[in-house]
Amino acid sequence: MAFNQAYSNLLAKLPASLINEAWVRLTSRKRKPLSEREASEINPIVESFLKHEVIRYQKRLMRQRRTQSWLECLTSLSFKKIPHIYVIDSEAQTDNSVWPEALKHDHEEENNRQVMNELKVLSQHLLDYNRQTFEKFMLDIEKEYRERVTANKRLRCEVENLKMQVQEAKKELASMKSDSSY
Repeated sequence: MAFNQAYSNLLAKLPASLINEAWVRLTSRKRKPLSEREASEINPIVESFLKHEVIRYQKRLMRQRRTQSWLECLTSLSFKKIPHIYVIDSEAQTDNSVWPEALKHDHEEENNRQVMNELKVLSQHLLDYNRQTFEKFMLDIEKEYRERVTANKRLRCEVENLKMQVQEAKKELASMKSDSSY
């Protein structure tokens, strides 16, 4: 039960438990299981499977490290470089005998589903963040608006009263003028 030494760079990236699990999965799978001799030799199926397992393991590690709050995530994104995983295309991954088209499609659907779920979570975080950040600001603006509307109504009433007083004063002046002319 040992993989070929040619895969030592891939095996070094995986913990022992996943290496053992990969061996068991390759040698005891339902459809076209590999013999122990085939699995221990250089084989494109083994290579593509190990590459796939390394990528899955690294993604899982990245998800575990990504337990920051929304605000920490926003502030830290500009300072951190996001690591990239570069996979060399050895055409073993695109070989139809290794990865059937249905399996490729399933991975694509799974990726799309994960992206949509992450998008929903991020949009909810954004809504919560905006609500927390701008709620007091919006309440202050609404309060100021109501105060201004009330002050405006009060000033309008005062202006109307002053207009009435001016009209009454004009009438008095007109009546005084007419009384003095007689």
